[in-house]
This record gives sequence, C-alpha cells and structure tokens, in this order.
Amino acid sequence: LGNGEFRAQRGVIAELENFDFDARCNIAGFTLVYAAPRQDVVEVINPGATFSSQAQAVVSRAKPGDTYYFNNVRARCPGDEVTRRINPMVFKIR
Repeated sequence: LGNGEFRAQRGVIAELENFDFDARCNIAGFTLVYAAPRQDVVEVINPGATFSSQAQAVVSRAKPGDTYYFNNVRARCPGDEVTRRINPMVFKIR
C-alpha cells in the first residue's frame, strides 16, 4: 500500500465475503500499532471504526518502510449480541 493511499483512509471497515447478501460488521474498536524503522513503536487504542484524532495523527506519519498493525479488532456482525474479535491486519507502506 502506498503512503498516500494509506494516509487517505479515515477508519476501518469489515465486510463479510462470499455471502448471498450484502452484510457488514460494525467495528467497535481496535489497537493501532505504528512501527517505523529505528524508532520506538507507537500504540493507540481506538474506539469505534473511525480514526480518533490520535490515531489519525499516527496514520498521517506513514512513509515507505513503516508498518501498521491493527490488533484486537472488535466487531459486531449481523446476528451478534456482543462484539467479537476478528482477524488483525498488517500494512507495510511502500
């Protein structure tokens, strides 16, 4: 993912694939981890799907060689009464 494309994102969405109907999960929150070469790791706990101001500040720092981890992603999918953890995501910036 290019740094400009990554910086343009405003949050996280989750879609269910291979379903007969259009289903989407609501993101309840996640932990964003920013790892830049030769720098300390930065961790931001983000409530909800949209980047908080703190998360947006970290995302705006994206440059080639950086890695972003979206961990502890919690979502409420159709039929769920409580949130569940879904797969983490990793983005290496080109």
